[in-house]
Formats: sequence, structure tokens, C-alpha cells
Amino acid sequence: MTVLASATPAFAQTFSPPDVARLILNERGGVRDAIGWGDDIIAALTDNKFPITRENICSVIAVASQESGFNANPTVPNLGQLADKAVREKLGRIPILGAKAYDMLGSMPDARNSFIKRIRAAKTERDLDLAYRALVEYGAGKSALDGLLHLGLLDKWVEEYNQISTVGSMQVSVAFALNTARGEHWRPITHGESDAIRDKLYTRAGGLYYGAKQLLGYETGYDQKIFRFADYNAGRYSSRNAAFQAIVGKLSGHKMAADGDLLSYDKVGRVKGDVTNSETALRALIEHYRLGIDDAALRRDLVQEKTREFTATQTWRVVRDLYKRVTGKDPAFAQVPGIQLKSVKIKSKMTTAIFADSVNRRYGKCMALALQMQNRPVLMAPKWFWPD
Repeated sequence: MTVLASATPAFAQTFSPPDVARLILNERGGVRDAIGWGDDIIAALTDNKFPITRENICSVIAVASQESGFNANPTVPNLGQLADKAVREKLGRIPILGAKAYDMLGSMPDARNSFIKRIRAAKTERDLDLAYRALVEYGAGKSALDGLLHLGLLDKWVEEYNQISTVGSMQVSVAFALNTARGEHWRPITHGESDAIRDKLYTRAGGLYYGAKQLLGYETGYDQKIFRFADYNAGRYSSRNAAFQAIVGKLSGHKMAADGDLLSYDKVGRVKGDVTNSETALRALIEHYRLGIDDAALRRDLVQEKTREFTATQTWRVVRDLYKRVTGKDPAFAQVPGIQLKSVKIKSKMTTAIFADSVNRRYGKCMALALQMQNRPVLMAPKWFWPD
């Protein structure tokens, strides 16, 4: 026999793996081992020291469902053919040597087990990733660079040419995961440690751990969850920076994309030295309104655009103040970046806005059920039933 705890019902304040499994199956029916996924989602939040709240649980569920349908290493239709074509086209841009390089990939390490055959047979991102890693190991050994490779001294170069840059159930940025690992060490991580991070991302627990960290591990200042979801796709603070770009464009008259990047970056996230349209527009704006920021000071401010501290810079403050003086309106803090997404994994039109809106709808559906579950009265046995 069970009774309600009291006249004023107690409410469930925690989520168990079966509870999370219910939320997962409500989002996407037929997920295999939903309780296992629920257990790993709770573990991912716990290990990252994030609160086990319905908001955090539903955020992870929404992104994992959107990105992979809860598959730790999802297959990609025709991936091998598409990758082979991409390699052929890329090498084809190199006169004479490109064709020879492609032929070499078809014969190394031997014709029966060549790298091109591995690429053509690839069904998942991990298949392609392992083929590339094997090629790097083989090339390093042949060129006597294997010592430098295994010390991790070539890893940034190796990563720059690895075409698999987002992986796993939450399509985590590999650069983000590796930078996180580097920040946890007093020394550069070794090549073996770098490979171990990639391998972890292809597991259910590892993909969720790094995915939750990438999604939730920073303060945004946003008043709507959709902007955080857009950031997950476009990069941290992209929604905030896109709104800033829109302000700059309106004040300066310069045509520029509100893509959330004020500077340009290489594949591993290092700032490039070239001047972007956003920086050009800012320079013109500063000069026209005599805002008193020279080019060097502007660049010092802009390199902070991927951090929370950008909002404390002089550039951020004076431009937003100028906007309010000129227009009489408060400037928007965030807007979804306008980015067209292209990848061999994307089969239909996809933009950051479409991605963020889809994740946000999944999140809302999850939150509705989670709220209903948390507001249910807790059924408790009478006191005589509980052991001391």
C-alpha cells in the first residue's frame, strides 16, 4: 500500500536513468538501450559538474537527437564514395604531382590493403578517421618523423589536415575536445593521447561527456536557449557576435555577413592575420565617429570574441553605446548567425538557423514532459515500511 506523502504533495526533484530514458523515447521512439543513454547523460553532467536539471538534460537530449538520432558512431550513406571523390578532386588541383599522389594512396602500404580502398569502404566517420591516422603513421615512419609525431609535436599540423572534424553522437568539435585535454595538462599532449581523445568521442559516454561540456560549459548571457543551440553549431558566442556584426553593419553601411566570426580562423581554431570584412567595417566606423580605438587596440579586443570577456572590451562598449545614441534603441545582445552549412553528411538544405530552430523545438518538447514528470506527486510507503 502506498499513500501520498502529505496533503501538500512532495515533488520529484531528481532524474534517474529510467526517467531520462522516458524523455529520450518521447523525443525519438525506438532508441536502443535508452536507459543506458540516460545513465550516460547523467554521468556526463555529473562528471562535468553540471546540475542534473531538466534544462540541462533536455538540452543534451535535443542536440544528440538532432545530430545523430542517438547513435555513438552514425553511418553516413555513400560516405566512402563521397570521400574518395573529395580526395581525388583535392589532389587533382595539384598539377602532375596530384595524380601521382592519388596513385600512391592506391598502392600504400600495399595494393590489397591500400588507403584508398579503406577510404572507399568507409561507412562511418571513424572508418575515415582511422584510415587517415594510419596514413599519418605510415608517412611518419617512412620519413623518420615518427619520433616527433608520437611526442605530439606534429599534432596541430596533423589535425589541420584531418577532414573528420566533428564526430560522435553529438557531433562534437574535435578541436574543442583536444583543446580541452591540452588545457588539463601542464605539457603538450602526446600523439597517443590525442588519438585516445578521438577514440573516446566515438563512444556513447565520451561523445556525451564532451558534447555536454561543449554545449553547457560556458556562461552566455542569453535570454533564450535557441542562441546556445546556434552557438553549438556555429561556435561559442557566435549568436552574441552575430548581433554585434549586425550593429556594426547598420552603423557603418558596410555589407557584411552576420556569421558570428569577427576574425578568421584556421581549422584548429588559431586566429589568422588577414583583415576580415567585419574588422574593415569596424575600422571605418571607428574612424568616421572618432571613437579613439587604433587598429592594434581593435585587434586586441577582437581576439577575445570567443570568450565572455569580449563584452568587457572598449570596442564592444563604445560601438553599442554609439548604436543607442544614433538609433535611440537598445542594441540586441544576440541573434542566430546566418550560416549556410555544407558537408558530405548533409543531404538537404541546412543552415545554422534551421539547426537551432529544430533543436529548440526538440528541447521544448522534452521540457514539457520533464516538467510534467517533476510535478508529479511522489508516492511514498508508510513509515513502518522503511527500514531504519
